[in-house]
Amino acid sequence: MENLAPNKCLKCGKTLVGRTDKKFCDAYCRNSYNNQHKAVEEQYIQKVNSRIRKNRRILRDLCPQGKATVRKEVLNQLGYDYRYFSSIFKSKSGIYYLAYDYGFSPVIDDRGIEKALIIQRQDYMDRLTLTIWKKL
Repeated sequence: MENLAPNKCLKCGKTLVGRTDKKFCDAYCRNSYNNQHKAVEEQYIQKVNSRIRKNRRILRDLCPQGKATVRKEVLNQLGYDYRYFSSIFKSKSGIYYLAYDYGFSPVIDDRGIEKALIIQRQDYMDRLTLTIWKKL
């Protein structure tokens, strides 16, 4: 619909009333048009953030008390996407992959069962720094 005359809404095609440089008939059409025409990079960022938020919801739901251990299969069944996380925290006990304020550390128990130790972010984690140029 972009080939419409300048006096037509770029989104819905309605005749525009008002200023001569007006492009949209209302806020809904303006927002809808702009969302539809976002740059590809913005769409990718939106997709990544959406996946990190989904991972966070899964961890939050499995960890109501601040710390929990679940089998890896549970995360898999709930659709956890291991490729997406917002930060990494390294402690003496392992490496945690965080989705904002919840994270997990992959562990294997004595019987060889893959599990995830889920934690909620703590204030002290902000004070520790990870040197990425050294071996983890």
